Amino acid sequence: MDYNQGTPSTSAECACEAERLLNQADRANDAGVMGRRIAAAAVWANLSIAAAQREASE
Repeated sequence: MDYNQGTPSTSAECACEAERLLNQADRANDAGVMGRRIAAAAVWANLSIAAAQREASE
């Protein structure tokens, strides 16, 4: 996902990025790569939650 400074990402965008990273992790042949992609997906999932909370309060 492209990051646009000053424009908050939507919860849907963050969730899609998390899913994309999990799909990449599933196809990884290296455990290190898989672990990094899973960790990154977890960050994006948390960002999705935070964005959903922000969106609900707007």
